[in-house]
Amino acid sequence: MKKHDILTPVIGLICILLLSVSCSDPWDEHARDNEGLANEPLLERLDKDPESSEFMKLLRSSGVDKLLDGNNAYTVFVPENSRVQAALASLPDDAESLANFVKNHIAVSTHRVNASADTVRLNMLSGKTLDFVNGQIDGAAFSKSNQAGADGIYHIITAALTPRQSLWEYINDHNDDLQNAFILSLNAYNLYDTSVVEDPADLYLNNEFLRQVGDVRDENQKFTYFILKDADFTAEAQQILPYVNYRNHADSSYAISQYEIVKDLLFNQAYSKENLPAMLVSASNVSFPVDKSAISQSVRLSNGWVHVLDRATLPLVNKLVDTYVQGEEPWGFSASVTASTFHRIRKDPFGEFFTDIMVQNHGVSSLEIRYRTPRMYSTTYDVYWRALNDIQSNVFQQQVGIFEFDTRPSEADPDLLVRAQIHQFPYTNVERNDYNEVYLGEFNLADYNRIVPVLRAMGTTANGNNTLVLDYLRFVPKLKTN
Repeated sequence: MKKHDILTPVIGLICILLLSVSCSDPWDEHARDNEGLANEPLLERLDKDPESSEFMKLLRSSGVDKLLDGNNAYTVFVPENSRVQAALASLPDDAESLANFVKNHIAVSTHRVNASADTVRLNMLSGKTLDFVNGQIDGAAFSKSNQAGADGIYHIITAALTPRQSLWEYINDHNDDLQNAFILSLNAYNLYDTSVVEDPADLYLNNEFLRQVGDVRDENQKFTYFILKDADFTAEAQQILPYVNYRNHADSSYAISQYEIVKDLLFNQAYSKENLPAMLVSASNVSFPVDKSAISQSVRLSNGWVHVLDRATLPLVNKLVDTYVQGEEPWGFSASVTASTFHRIRKDPFGEFFTDIMVQNHGVSSLEIRYRTPRMYSTTYDVYWRALNDIQSNVFQQQVGIFEFDTRPSEADPDLLVRAQIHQFPYTNVERNDYNEVYLGEFNLADYNRIVPVLRAMGTTANGNNTLVLDYLRFVPKLKTN
């Protein structure tokens, strides 16, 4: 046998042994570290750990120890003894606060410490959700970890996990601020006379802020919320008031103007002051420039951050965002033309894909495609369309009409709506292979409301001449000059 034939199996055996050592299971190592202890109930293990003595006193005096009855598995995050006494000094002196404090240190199921950068959201018995990431729980480090009992696991941590308020609790607790008081008023006050309770079991969802902007009661979501001082909140509401004339009703218009301010001060991600980006974008697509020098106070919450602003930082022009109507998302038609309606995927000269609608060879004179918009400000709008005529050899014409939107008869059926025409643009050529926007003109919207844009074909049944096509309509609001 050759020499290398003898060495090959020996080297292979050594590699296997090295691999088995390097790939040992951390849980096996942990089990060896806890050998003889993992079969003890979790409470007994905690009683034997001198660093958990102060927390164990609270666990039993609060009655929360009865939950650790061995029927379910839990993870207990135990603050060091010195941290417990410091945290108690800031707690309200009542049984409920004490129980919530203790429950905020207990999570359902077992969670071992690891150095992963992935955030695990832990549901605590207090109802709060804490982040478990990078070997920390809610920012608290571990001085002892992965101590197993028969019915769970515990860790010793270097800070107490005092329950923080949720954003909703904060708003209720700071109801002297005009901005927060307005949000709370929406529990009982309907901004629009068409408002309905979407969930009869949850009356708070009649609050437009919770329903449409963000349900800040939810511990599983994260928010950043900016608060204006009372004088600034009032001044901002007055500035937007001319753009929210609601049926010439002064009280309703002012309430809506306040809503138009608060809806762009909440963001669905949690940012501390240090981590705030230079620009945020609200749910209504409003760009919010972040000026950290205007922040006088920041408060960390269980589901986000509050930043108090010493001055308003959102320019009015930022709030006047364009409204888009997508052609492939019609609300209804004046006649049934399903077989002649095509939703097309196209690519523009810049390589960007888009979807449009084309209704062709339908045989209907003056066919209409109806759309509807969100509520739009009461101001003047420039209107553009993009309509691609890339199949037909001829140029055809179509026009856009703007109609009132009246929800009072029936919002569900467009044909039952009472609508008056606000404006009608002239018939306009749809040139061949033109990917550019085409300016249609301007119109004035006197009332803060939705509108019904209508795309109308030529008054002929001739195929090729009564085609309709639309990528989008764009409505650009103008600043008022007086």
